[in-house]
Amino acid sequence: MKTVNKTPLWFMRQAGRYLPEYMKIRSENPDFLKLCFNPNLASEISLQPIRRFDLDFIILFSDILVIPFCLGQDVKFLKNHGPSLTPIFSKKDLNYSNLKKCLDKLANIFETLKVLNSKRGKKNLIGFCGGPFTVLNYMIEGGTSLSHSKIKKYIKYQKKEALEIIRILTEVSIEYLKKQIESGANYIQIFESWAGLLEKEEYSDFIIKPNKEISVEIKKFSKRTKIIHFPRGSGNNYKNFVEEVYCDVISLDQNYPTDLLNLLRKKEITVQGNLDPQELLKDTITVEQKTKEVLEKFKENNHIFNLSHGILPKTKISNIEKVIKVIKEYETSK
Repeated sequence: MKTVNKTPLWFMRQAGRYLPEYMKIRSENPDFLKLCFNPNLASEISLQPIRRFDLDFIILFSDILVIPFCLGQDVKFLKNHGPSLTPIFSKKDLNYSNLKKCLDKLANIFETLKVLNSKRGKKNLIGFCGGPFTVLNYMIEGGTSLSHSKIKKYIKYQKKEALEIIRILTEVSIEYLKKQIESGANYIQIFESWAGLLEKEEYSDFIIKPNKEISVEIKKFSKRTKIIHFPRGSGNNYKNFVEEVYCDVISLDQNYPTDLLNLLRKKEITVQGNLDPQELLKDTITVEQKTKEVLEKFKENNHIFNLSHGILPKTKISNIEKVIKVIKEYETSK
């Protein structure tokens, strides 16, 4: 029997609608945005999955759309609908004249991180933001979209204006993440959830360049802080991304080039992922099998176990517990 390194574990959206303790708080606090800005409740929600599962990472309970909110865009979360934003058409629709005042609107989020930092013990604490293009997507579409037709037209026919807003979002995101680090986060993750919509020059301009700038500025600010990038849906562009953008950790979804793992080993980048959250809705035998497949797939790489997207609301707690059990047993069997 050989000793293997422990596989750290957390789940995207680990604090949320599959937990009864979360739903209790949510039922008493229907305004989601106000909940994000309540340090006592947001820190409690962040810690709920840690208490229940003893995971290795605490992730801040918040939302990527606090950035449009701090820039003056009307942001709401509607029941059974999700985020709703009053669409913008140019940078003139944003209140960007004073960056400090923008960030002051997010002061309670930094307070939440300070509370979590005081309670985290030996756990890692993750702060985060949305990738600039992903945030722009919601700002232009006015919420979640199936076709993404508005953003596609916008970056095609108003590319100069789109890049101006990306520049603003990148600058705000950098300062927002710095404040999170000052407040106690020792990891930060950039969720570029809609990276898969773009190819070639558009991918370079709207995904690689702004994310690269974020990484460069964060490393200048804090060399010790670990940076996780998640350019979801990038496919073959994952290779271009890690060649261009500094990552301590790259989070993967289901589809990536077969030789990417060799490149990650060469560059000493940790891989994070990538169990399909749909598998957590199935029977325990399938959950066990799929968890083992992920562990085997990444066994030659430095690996943080996670999902390829967030935990789904109908996920059984027993299946989360099964994943954790399989990982622990896997570690002791090698």
